[in-house]
Amino acid sequence: MKSPITGKEMQLQCEKRKLSFRKEAFDVVYQYYLCEDSGERFEDDHLMDLNLNQVYDQYRVKNNIPFAEEIRNIRKQYGLSGTKMSLVLGFGVNQYREYEKGDIPSLSNARLIQLVANPEEFIKLVQLTDQLDERERERCLSNARLLLLRDEAKKVDIEQHLWGNLQADAFTGFRKPDLHRFFAVLHFFAEKTTPWKVKMNKLLFYADFLHFKRHGHSITGARYIAIQMGPVPDNFDGLFNEARLQGYISIKYQTFGNGNVGEQFFAGKEKAEDLLNEEEWSTLKKVYEAFSDADTAQMIGITHHEKGWLENEQENRLIDYRYGFELKGIE
Repeated sequence: MKSPITGKEMQLQCEKRKLSFRKEAFDVVYQYYLCEDSGERFEDDHLMDLNLNQVYDQYRVKNNIPFAEEIRNIRKQYGLSGTKMSLVLGFGVNQYREYEKGDIPSLSNARLIQLVANPEEFIKLVQLTDQLDERERERCLSNARLLLLRDEAKKVDIEQHLWGNLQADAFTGFRKPDLHRFFAVLHFFAEKTTPWKVKMNKLLFYADFLHFKRHGHSITGARYIAIQMGPVPDNFDGLFNEARLQGYISIKYQTFGNGNVGEQFFAGKEKAEDLLNEEEWSTLKKVYEAFSDADTAQMIGITHHEKGWLENEQENRLIDYRYGFELKGIE
C-alpha cells in the first residue's frame, strides 16, 4: 500500500494490542501500514476486517456464540430460506441472513439458534409459529423428522474420537473442526504432489496457517501440535486413516534400506470440492506452488524456523493460530 502522504510504498507492521467489543477487551495481533517519513499509520479495508475479526472470533468463543457457517448450516438442514428462518425464530425479517453474513447475534438470539439446531426443538417451534403456510410447515417438519431418524450419533462419535473437542477456538483457527474440509485439502495435495506423510503434514500446516494470516480463519479447523519433526495435525494418523477409509486418499507403503517404512499419499475418488470457496482454493494453490519442489528434509527445515514451532516444540504443545501472522516459510 502506498502512503497517501508521500506516495511511497509502506511496510506492513504488527503489534500486540487490546481491542474492545460489547464492553469486553481482547488481545489481538494488530496489523497496519507505517509511513516511515510521517510516522502515520494506515489500514486498508482488508486489514481493518482482519483486525476486527480477531476480536469478534474471540468474543464468539468466550460467549459460546455459533459462527456464521454453523448458523447457515442449521438453517439449511431444514430447507428454509433466511427470511423464513428469521420469522420462525421471531427475528427481524432479514436478521438471520445478516447473521449468516457475519453479524454477531445477541446472547439471547444465539441461544435460540443453538436450541433449534436440535430437530426436536425446531419441530416444537414450527408447530407454534403462524409465519409459514401449510405446505412450508409440512416440508420443514418432514425434514426435521428425517434428521431425527438418521443415525447422527455415529457421525458425532467419529468426529469427537478424531478431533476431541469440536468447539472453535484459537487453536482451531476460529473454525469448528470439519472432517470433510480436512479431507478435501488432503485430496488436493495428494492429487497435486503425491507427498510422503511428513511433507503432507507440513503442507496442511501451511495451508491452514497461511489462510488464517490472510483471512483470520483456518480452512479445516484442525489443531496442530509441535513435535520434533515440525508441526503436525493433532491425531494425524487417525485423520489420515479415516480419509483413506472414506475414499479421499490412498496410501502406499515403502520399506527403505535402513528399515524405515514410508507412507506416500495418492488422491482417491472422493473430493468434496464444493465445501471450499475461492479464497480457500487460492490459499491451497499458493502453498502448492511454494513447496511443490521441496523434499521432506527441506520441509522439516523450513518449519523449524517458524516461531509457532520453536516456542511449543519443547513441551509438544498445541500451536495457537495467531502465530500465523509471523509465518516465515511463506508469504
